[in-house]
Amino acid sequence: MYARVKSIMSPDLDYGSLPDDPENCCVLIEVEIGPSESEGAEVFSFEVVTPAAVKSLPAPSWLRGYLLLPEFSWSGIEEAVNKLVTQCTGSDWGEVSNKLSRTLGWEFEGYVPHAS
Repeated sequence: MYARVKSIMSPDLDYGSLPDDPENCCVLIEVEIGPSESEGAEVFSFEVVTPAAVKSLPAPSWLRGYLLLPEFSWSGIEEAVNKLVTQCTGSDWGEVSNKLSRTLGWEFEGYVPHAS
């Protein structure tokens, strides 16, 4: 099974807009990704962070869920996300989404369905 990017957005920034300082920023990005052969999608998220923003962190930080770019650019984000998605294939959507969640935050991460 192959995944496909359905949309890329940010709750903090309009698509196509740039942050005040594209070389020193941290911006939350949400990506809808789903099986290539269907309309459905799930939300995965990550933060785009620049080296200058990393240098200004007051304390050590984990980097899972971050995309490091020299400067913020929507084309750089799209290229990185599409490359990641093409590398995450599997026998079913569960396998694909688990692979994606190794790098990205996933809306269903840690979800355990309740038995009825």
